[in-house]
Amino acid sequence: MESGNRDKTKQKNIHKLSALLPDASLERTRQNLKDLKAMVEESARLGEKINQLVADIRQAAAPDGQPFIFTNSLDENKQLLKVVFRDCEDIKMRSFSLYGKPVLLVYLDGMADTIMLGESIMKTFAEESSAQSASSLASIVNLQTLINEQLSVADVTIVSNAATAIESVMAGKALLLLDGPPEVLVIGAVKHVKRSVQKGAEDVIRGPHDAFNETLNDNIVLIRRRSKDYNVKVRILQVGLRTKTSVAVVYVADLVKPGLVEEVERRLAKVKVDRVLASKMIEEQIVEHPWTPFPQLQETERPDKTVAAIYEGQVAIIVDNTPATMLVPCTYNLIMQTPEDYTTPPLIASLIRFSRHISAFIAIYLPAIYVAVVSYHPGLIPTTMAISIAELRSRTPFPSFLEAFAMEILLELFQEAIIRMPQKVAGAAAVVGALVIGTTVVQAGLVNPFLVVVTAMTAIASYNMPSWGFGLALRFFRIPLLILASILGLYGVMIGLLAITVHLCSIKNFGQSYLGGMFNFTLLEDWADQLVRLPQRWLGARPKELGSQDRDRQGETFEQT
Repeated sequence: MESGNRDKTKQKNIHKLSALLPDASLERTRQNLKDLKAMVEESARLGEKINQLVADIRQAAAPDGQPFIFTNSLDENKQLLKVVFRDCEDIKMRSFSLYGKPVLLVYLDGMADTIMLGESIMKTFAEESSAQSASSLASIVNLQTLINEQLSVADVTIVSNAATAIESVMAGKALLLLDGPPEVLVIGAVKHVKRSVQKGAEDVIRGPHDAFNETLNDNIVLIRRRSKDYNVKVRILQVGLRTKTSVAVVYVADLVKPGLVEEVERRLAKVKVDRVLASKMIEEQIVEHPWTPFPQLQETERPDKTVAAIYEGQVAIIVDNTPATMLVPCTYNLIMQTPEDYTTPPLIASLIRFSRHISAFIAIYLPAIYVAVVSYHPGLIPTTMAISIAELRSRTPFPSFLEAFAMEILLELFQEAIIRMPQKVAGAAAVVGALVIGTTVVQAGLVNPFLVVVTAMTAIASYNMPSWGFGLALRFFRIPLLILASILGLYGVMIGLLAITVHLCSIKNFGQSYLGGMFNFTLLEDWADQLVRLPQRWLGARPKELGSQDRDRQGETFEQT
C-alpha cells in the first residue's frame, strides 16, 4: 500500500520542463537558435566588410593596380596577405626563423614544389642558422646578398610590387618574406599536375609524333628543341583580367615581316575579357571578320609544323592551358598544306595536295550540283545515267531538294552524335549510322541510292581537309547552296560559287588576303609550293606573300643536277 502511494507521488512530481520553466519551451528554443544563426551570419558579413574595408584602405594608399604596399614589418605584411588570400584554404603560410629573425614562406598547395622548398629553403636556413654570426645576421637585411650567399635556388627574383607577388603565388611560385626589407623574394618552385608530351590529334605516318600539351613552358621547350637559333624570340604576355593567362608570341626576328609582331601584340593587348580558357577565345577577339565561318588563324598541335611556320615568316601564338597553337597570318594555301607533304616524294605530294583542293570543291558543291542537274538540267548527264536516276527517283515520294536536305541533316546529326559519344560507344554508333543512312533509308523508299552515294562522297571529301575548322566551314555552306540550286538550278550554284569566292578574297588576315594571293600575278613564284609541291632543291625562296625579310631559304642557290 505504501509502495503504491510512493508511485502516485512520483507520478504527481513529474511535469513538463516548460511547465516549470516557461522560457525553456521548444518554440522559444527554436526562436533563440534562429536568432543566434542570424547573429552569426551577420557577424560573418560584418567581418567580411571589415576585411574589405581594410583592403580598400590599404589599396587607397597603394599605386593603381596594387592591392597594398609591402612594409618593413613582417607581421603587417603577413596580415595584408591574409586579407588578400582570405577564404583560400590552399594558400599555405609557413613561419620559421633565420638567425633568430622571423621568416615567412607563402605558397599555393598543389602548385608549388614543396619538396624543393623544404630542401632548398627551410633545410638550408636551418643549417645556416646553426652557425650564427654577426655578418650572417646582417646579410638577411640585404636580399641580394641573401640570394648570392645562402639560397641555392636558381630562379629567385626580388619583387616590390604586391600585385606581381600575388600573381606569382597563384602561378605556383613561392614568396619568401623577411622582417625588415619592404620587398619579397619570388622563388620559382612551380610543380603541378600536367599531361605528359603525347601524340596529338594531327597524326602523321612519317615524321615526329610528339605534340603540344596544356603547359606553356613545355610547349616552348618543344620549339626550342627543334631550333637552336637565337633569333627565335619568345614574348610572354598576360591576357585575361581575372585569369591572367600567359600567352607566348613566338617568331624569328630576322625573318618575320616588319610590323607583324607589333600588330599581334597590339591586338592581344586589346583583348579585354575576364577569363581566357582556350585559344579560340583569343582568336575571336583578334580576327578582323568575326562573322565568317572560315578559320582566320591556322591551328596546330604539332611542334614541327609550328617551327616550319615561323621560319616561313609567320608568328605563333601559344596560349597556356591549351595545346592548340595559332599561326598568323593564315591563308587558304597555308591551310591546305600538311607536314606529310614534305615527307613524301614531290609527285605524290603534289597529287595528294591537288586532291585536297578537289575534295574542298566536292565537299561544298556536289549536293547542290546534284539537285540542280536532276531538277533543272537532266540533259547535261548521259542518257543511260539520266534514265537510271529517273527510275530510282520514281520510287521516292519527295523531290530531290527535300531528299538532299534530309540526308544532310541526318549526316550532321550522326557526325555530332559520334563526336559527343564516349569513345567505346562511338564505333557502335558509326555502325548504326551506316546501316540507317546506307541501307534502311533506301529500303524504306525515302531517298534514292544515287543520293546516298553523293552524300557519302561529300562526307568523305570534307573529312579530307587538313583543318577541322575549314571542314566545318564547308559543311556550313552546303545548305544555302542547296536552296540556291533548288530555286535557280546551275545558275544558283554559280551565284553561290561567285559569292563564296568574293567573300574569301575580301577577308583580310593581318594584312594578307585569304584567297587573293592565288590570283595575284606578282606572286606566281609562290605557286611552286601551293597547288603542287616541287622538289626541295627548287624551293630555295620563302613565300613572297608572307613578306619575309630574308627570302633566301637555302643560303645558296642550288643548281639542277
